[in-house]
Amino acid sequence: EREHPLGGRCVDTCGSADHGDEVKAVQQRLHDLGFDPGPVDGQFGPGTEQAVWAFEALVEDRPYQEQTGEVTDALWQRMQQPLAFRPRRSHGPGSTHMEIYLPLQTAIVFRDDQAVLITHISSGELDEQGKPALWCELVTYNTDEYGQPLDEPVTRDECGYSKTPGGVFEFYRRYEGNRVGPLGGMWNPVYFNYGIAVHGARNVPREPASHGCIRIPMHIADYFPSLVDNGDRVWVWDGVKEPEEQTDDDMLPSFNFRNPDATTTTSSTSSTTTTVPATTLPPTTVPPTTASTVPAATTASGTTTSNPNG
Repeated sequence: EREHPLGGRCVDTCGSADHGDEVKAVQQRLHDLGFDPGPVDGQFGPGTEQAVWAFEALVEDRPYQEQTGEVTDALWQRMQQPLAFRPRRSHGPGSTHMEIYLPLQTAIVFRDDQAVLITHISSGELDEQGKPALWCELVTYNTDEYGQPLDEPVTRDECGYSKTPGGVFEFYRRYEGNRVGPLGGMWNPVYFNYGIAVHGARNVPREPASHGCIRIPMHIADYFPSLVDNGDRVWVWDGVKEPEEQTDDDMLPSFNFRNPDATTTTSSTSSTTTTVPATTLPPTTVPPTTASTVPAATTASGTTTSNPNG
């Protein structure tokens, strides 16, 4: 058994705001396993906490509601095992794909069926019944649905549902840097389902909180686009159906609609908000079911230690 690094400043548990060599050891081990807590600097900040959430999800099989972001003695011992993370959908040599597990708020990028990035995510916000939450906001458009500039920006009172659909998709377009749309900024967005993208955000909480996109930590979004190409497959598990079982309607995102309680529609010439062309269709179809294995954290002896919820 390896020497336990915890103790000292962390006492028995390392968590948010702790610092020291024991935190460095945790960060390095997470890096070694394919997670990205950010710099190995001994500071237990948000990036480390998010990486621990993802570790708890995959190895301890904890849904996001039960993740603590703390490294106990027991969790540290789990980190010492020779863990490997297998895809649910094997694509074989020469392939890259992403798997997104909404009940766990975790995603993995696989290359040649080997995990090259494991990250915490935050997907579409849910209501008390676990359904996509309704939002209503003033939304400003500088372009039309085809991305052509408007003569004057238009602000509308609109509503929508924060739906992140399950299904099978492909990355099909991307933007470099900060893409400011009607609902806010997105860092290095890579789109896979109409206006739904994997993108960096400053706020990536433990729970689903977006309008429907897949938020990832900013330091990961800096290089995420280099890991995937347009045309790479994206599999999304919603915890209800397998991705291939989702219908075309299931896989559609929520499209904005006029707020029925709105009284006016206004225009503004001072807004700097831009938008992406919402009607661009991703080249996505549901493929035939492929051979698959359950994503699992395994030891060298082949013993399965966890199965992410689907």
